Amino acid sequence: MVSPQNGTPTLSRTRAYLFTGVVLLGLAAFGALFVMVDQFYYAFASARFPSVGDSPWLATLWGIVSRAHLVVLAAPFVIRWPRLLGFQVGKTAQYGRMLLVMLLANCGVIAAYLWLTGATTPYSGDQWLVTEAIIVPVVEETIWRGLVLTILLGLLRALHSENASVHLAVWFGGLTFGMLHLANALAGVPALFAAIQALNAVVWGVVYGYARAKTESLWPSMVLHAAMNIVVVLF
Repeated sequence: MVSPQNGTPTLSRTRAYLFTGVVLLGLAAFGALFVMVDQFYYAFASARFPSVGDSPWLATLWGIVSRAHLVVLAAPFVIRWPRLLGFQVGKTAQYGRMLLVMLLANCGVIAAYLWLTGATTPYSGDQWLVTEAIIVPVVEETIWRGLVLTILLGLLRALHSENASVHLAVWFGGLTFGMLHLANALAGVPALFAAIQALNAVVWGVVYGYARAKTESLWPSMVLHAAMNIVVVLF
């Protein structure tokens, strides 16, 4: 049975729920595979890379080397469908005020937490500035708000209204993105920090997802992510 909802054809509610569950299971499977491949590559690369120390050159090079496998994964899709993945200006100007609020909230909350707690992070230190301000946001946003969110939206739009599809895709993607940060504990990051980082990544992953979905552009989420990382590095 097919029925119209907000002008968008959808399957019956039961079938829609079942298919949404399948999409969620598929995303979970992708997340698990992502962690396994990422951890295997990290172990392989880190065993062959010299200690970074305080060298900005080595820190930047490590930022590239440690994410080379993700670049290889994303590159064919970016080359083939750049605009679909969000490499366009889109409606950025239209949502300028929303993005400004997101920027101030993102940087303000992180700065306040670090200042009030006096905490430092494994990424504190000027040597990580290029890696955290450029490499990490570009790679992670391309994968999660570009590739993954686009696929989720494409699947969910076949069964749900546009509004519901955006909410589901943003939250599914944000939760998965955040939970994957727990795996950082396997790479030597303190477990408590990895847990805090995961919670932080869930919250801001959802925010970045809405920025991407509303503006139809990947640039705002990259800028937001970069701004937050700069605050972390400087503290």
